[in-house]
Amino acid sequence: MKQAKKILLILMVCTLGLSLLLAGCQTTKKPMTPAPTSKKPNVTTPAPTTNTTTDKQVTMKAAAEANKVSGVRSATAVIAGKTIYIGLDLDANLEKTKSAMVEKEVLNKVKKLYPSYTVMVSSDIDTVTRIKKVAQGIAAGKPLTSFSNEIKDIGTRMTPRTK
Repeated sequence: MKQAKKILLILMVCTLGLSLLLAGCQTTKKPMTPAPTSKKPNVTTPAPTTNTTTDKQVTMKAAAEANKVSGVRSATAVIAGKTIYIGLDLDANLEKTKSAMVEKEVLNKVKKLYPSYTVMVSSDIDTVTRIKKVAQGIAAGKPLTSFSNEIKDIGTRMTPRTK
């Protein structure tokens, strides 16, 4: 029996020693050091200087100027960059030769009104329809970039009639 007590005592001492050894040798958990953050100074960017006239105002004035020309039933204008695209819906009884003169007159009037812009004018039904579609999309709040392919195609069709 003495021997059983001795074995039990040795077993308990070993268990206690082992548990102290395992518990005492754990690595301490240190808080993570935060990554260095570079504090950027608060720099206020000045608001971009806006022209006295916005694109919407320019298109409205350009279309209004085009509507003043005799033979124009309605005009639609769109701006992309520094180019004004104008689509003309001409009177039905206008001859082909007169339609070219009307386009040229609109071109001259709008160019005189906005000399810093490139002005492109067309009375071709397909081109006018495309310009109207772009103008309606922009009026509905779509960004001009969503019409970049359409505007590129319009520009290609209208190139010969620019000033």
